[in-house]
Amino acid sequence: MLRKLALITFCLLLAGAAPLATAATDNAGVAFLTKVEADVSSGALSAEQALLYKFHYGFDQAKLPPAYRPDSFAPLKNGSQIMREFELTRDRLTPATVATIDAYLNAAPAADKATYISPSGYFRLTYSTSGGDAVPSTDTSPANGIPDYVEKIAGYCDHSVDVECYTLGFTTPAHSPYYEIDFESMGYYGYTSGVGTYGSTITLHNTFVGFPPNDDPEGNVWGAAKATVAHEFKHASQRAGSRWTEGGWVELDATWVEDVVYDVVNDYYNYLPSGSPISHPATSLDSGGSGSYEDCVYETWMSETWGNQIIVDLWDWRITHTSQAMLSSYDQILSDNGSSVTGGWPTFCAWNYATGTRALAGLGYGEAADYPTAGLVATLTSYPTVRTGSVASLAANHFRGRLFSGAAGTVDVVFDGANGTSLSLTAVIEKTNGTGVIEYIVLDGNNDADTQLSVPRDEILEVGFCIGNGAISGGSASYTLTVDQTDVTTTPQITLDPISFDKTMDIDQTDTEVLQVTNTGEAGSTLVYEVAVQAAAPKASGSDKSIAGSTMTTLTSEYIPGTTVALEFTVYNASTDDEWLTDATLDFPTGITVNSSTAFIGGTYGNMTSDGSTGDGALVSWHGDTGSPDYYGVIVGGESAQATVNVTFDAGLSGSQNIAFSISGDEWGGTPHTVSGNITLTSSGPTLSLISPNGGESFAIGDNPTITWGSSGTLADVKIDLSRNGGGGWESVVASTPNDGAFGWTVTGPASSDCLIRVSSLDDAVSDASDAVFTIYQDVSWVSVLPAGGSLGQGENDILTVTFDSTGLVAGDYTAYLVFTHNAPGSPDVVPVTLHVNDPGTGVDVAGVFHLRGNYPNPFNPATDIVFTLPAAGAAKVDVLDMKGRLVRTVWSGDLEAGLHSFKWDGRDATGRTVAAGSYLGRLTTADRSATCKMTLAK
Repeated sequence: MLRKLALITFCLLLAGAAPLATAATDNAGVAFLTKVEADVSSGALSAEQALLYKFHYGFDQAKLPPAYRPDSFAPLKNGSQIMREFELTRDRLTPATVATIDAYLNAAPAADKATYISPSGYFRLTYSTSGGDAVPSTDTSPANGIPDYVEKIAGYCDHSVDVECYTLGFTTPAHSPYYEIDFESMGYYGYTSGVGTYGSTITLHNTFVGFPPNDDPEGNVWGAAKATVAHEFKHASQRAGSRWTEGGWVELDATWVEDVVYDVVNDYYNYLPSGSPISHPATSLDSGGSGSYEDCVYETWMSETWGNQIIVDLWDWRITHTSQAMLSSYDQILSDNGSSVTGGWPTFCAWNYATGTRALAGLGYGEAADYPTAGLVATLTSYPTVRTGSVASLAANHFRGRLFSGAAGTVDVVFDGANGTSLSLTAVIEKTNGTGVIEYIVLDGNNDADTQLSVPRDEILEVGFCIGNGAISGGSASYTLTVDQTDVTTTPQITLDPISFDKTMDIDQTDTEVLQVTNTGEAGSTLVYEVAVQAAAPKASGSDKSIAGSTMTTLTSEYIPGTTVALEFTVYNASTDDEWLTDATLDFPTGITVNSSTAFIGGTYGNMTSDGSTGDGALVSWHGDTGSPDYYGVIVGGESAQATVNVTFDAGLSGSQNIAFSISGDEWGGTPHTVSGNITLTSSGPTLSLISPNGGESFAIGDNPTITWGSSGTLADVKIDLSRNGGGGWESVVASTPNDGAFGWTVTGPASSDCLIRVSSLDDAVSDASDAVFTIYQDVSWVSVLPAGGSLGQGENDILTVTFDSTGLVAGDYTAYLVFTHNAPGSPDVVPVTLHVNDPGTGVDVAGVFHLRGNYPNPFNPATDIVFTLPAAGAAKVDVLDMKGRLVRTVWSGDLEAGLHSFKWDGRDATGRTVAAGSYLGRLTTADRSATCKMTLAK
């Protein structure tokens, strides 16, 4: 709640400067502090009078002059800062002021004081049983002569030291033999007082009645108490380690730890609407000289990115670097983790934008949806639009782009930033399907950019443009942002209803369902689609984490025998989301001698470095720094990079020379993908170019598609090969066939979604392969769909009949996929189909039957149990998928006994973040069976 208000005097006293005024908020306590600091700044009030009034507010509000009395007295969070200010300035205060404050702090102990030792033996709690400072007397849980209030607070103290010191590893305050806790009726939540150089004691409010609301299920009183104990004990740890040399940053840190120790309380939500990097992004993080309570999200961003250990490392560093500026300490610890204050600022700004009503599942803070909605500079609703402004150091300007046309096209961004500054530009993109992505817009050496967002315009609901200034110091940096949109040709859009089937039938029955296909695309567009039933889901195009379609090329395809040249190669990552190119290889044929090579340069996140191989027919490899914690690769989707290889062509070479390439990448979850192909250099000789299948097609085993290609030169015959693993290995389709541009192919098994076709000369001198993978699938006997395709104008629809036939099946669960390939974006679309077959004579709910019973409750929020039976012991896996068949989380993977089992899914993905409300699939897989159930996470 306090922002940086009372903190101003404290921080500036530490720095030897005069206090300054800050802006007011709607909190009565903050309004009081605002007026005090404003009057100090104007000269109407001395710093000594201001300090005395802060003590009056906390201990005797009747002594405040009428001009400084708010209509109501809200508790102040910053009691510890006020105590620290008195500690630092005591020698400069008048005797009368010192005497007044000492009287507040050193009042004679009441005769009715009692003590209680916490269960851990670490804390001694001293409390009054009567008078104004008395704690609540209720003594029922248990009735043992100790007030319940004291016992609960003691438990909070033990829990705080256990989490903060024994579990996380922060410095443990001294206790000889006890750490002292007192209670007092006052206008503060609590305060930590210094004792000597490193010691401290804590005083807590005696009731916590009437404090701001929080989310504690036990009630606001206990939530305020928990947050205060965790907060003040962190102050004790800070003093024991680095002696409170951090100014107001101690409050940022102590507020952060509240949420770590007591995650359910969320008292810190009260501070975020007032001056935080979320609500007021244009205010510098260190406004007034340091961070404060509401800036706690800076350490939240750090800990949710690198884990809590990074904050422990920060405070360990401070023990031996007490004279270092706190921002320099943050920079050092971030650098140790592969980042920096400046380097991490674009991500921090994007996280702060994606909050409140603009929160997106799986993006940014884990509790982003519960935070305030980010503050804005302006909302953009017409295009083109030009915005100019400036942004302070360690601050951001946020623009919200809405009301794009929705038609196929691009969102265009032109940025002109001040040269020599630490400006950054990120786009937080909310897609029409409810997902989101942070796109980092690359600025050149002059802080300029002229680019298009990678997400097509018709897939964008809105965009947050976050202009950050990550400089640790310095003035504001100016910029001009231009946002426009460009149309493309009319594009169809496929809409399927329903998006999944979950059918239950008895053995030897048939039944039908209907599925509607609609073209919801642009006016004038035509949707052409085909549908096939497959036993396994195909690899999605565009939305899947895949580098399919990525290429490596040279700037020239011609060579001159007997010459030495610098061949310039370009590698391009065709992924549209989280795939990162990490490796590349070029396999030169004999007759081409490699002399040297440079790094692949041009990716946002570094370079792929050459292994330096040389020689005749060398295999040259490049690798990215995938060990960095900041990223998992070096060239992101949609980017390209260049490298140069110096080679010498033997004088006796002739005809085409084929250089085999292979490029590899990892998706965010770590699954590798590889694309292989050939680069053909020609002097004089033939060429080949595969036409189809060239990626995205689906063929059933037994189908008879035609493989087509083009050629030039004199090649009498060619050979054709098939890869089922993305180019990792090849099998012969035909060893030799006339070079007439077409070959009738009978598709054979096994099924795979990573297939490529390659056509080559018989001597392998020249060849070409599919640009992207296609699918070979196995037919499914128990479900069929008619018609199997169609053509629809905009707004038109087809009604398809889906037939289920359980004839000859045994009791159990069966899974298939209706795969729609089409000419709209995102092809193919997949409709998961689950059939539950019951045997009326025996039932299926027995231990000897493989059966996925479903999930209970359903719909659910926040958790549900996935229940199933296994006929025999063995390996089993329980996954949660989205409705496109993409993995959300693995709930269980391992061996299980035969019989009934149940596993809980808590509605979170593999990173621990809560997923969006909607439909999901629970999938049970064993060595020979698979079944799914539809689960609905309610809002």
